Amino acid sequence: MRVLISGGPGSGCTSTAKILGGKLGIPVVDSDTFFFKPTNPPYLEQCSPEERRELLLAELERSEDWIISGSIATWGLELPVINFGVFMDTSKGERLRRLERRERERFGSRIDAGGDMHTENREFMEWAAAYEDRVGKGRNRGMDREFLIQQCRNFIEIGDGQSLDETAAGIRDLLIKPVALREE
Repeated sequence: MRVLISGGPGSGCTSTAKILGGKLGIPVVDSDTFFFKPTNPPYLEQCSPEERRELLLAELERSEDWIISGSIATWGLELPVINFGVFMDTSKGERLRRLERRERERFGSRIDAGGDMHTENREFMEWAAAYEDRVGKGRNRGMDREFLIQQCRNFIEIGDGQSLDETAAGIRDLLIKPVALREE
C-alpha cells in the first residue's frame, strides 16, 4: 500500500498521514523532512534537488508500504508505483489559520517583530497565502493536484468540513475496501 497525501501548506497532509499511518501500521514519510537542512534558526538552507531525491528514495526503500505527506511535484522524481493519491483541498483561510497556530507553537516569540525569525515567518506566510493563485514554476495548487492525478493509480480530493481524524478514517476505509474485496 503506497499513498501520497498532498495539498497546500497547512492543509493537514502531514497530520492526516500520521493518523492514517498509525491506524494502518504503515510508515509515514514527510517530504518537509528532506527539503531543508537542519539549521538554527530553521529553514535557512535547502537541500539540493539531488539530495532531496536521494534521501526520500532511500527512506521509501526501507518499507514495501508507505505514506508520503506533502508536495513532491517539483522534485523530478522517478517514483515507484503509488496506489492512492489524496489531494487535501483545504480553504486558504483555514490553511493560514493552521499555519499561524503551528508557527506560533513551534517558535513562539521568535516570529514576533524583532524576533530572529520574524522576516522568514512573514515571507513564508506570504508564500503560503499565494498557493492557490500561483502559476508556473514552484509549488502551487494546480501542479500538486495534477501530479497526484498523473502519478497515482487512484485519486481522491478532500475538501474542508471534516476533522483530520474523520478524514484519515475516510481514507482508511477507501484503502481497505479494495483489499477486502480481493480477499473474498
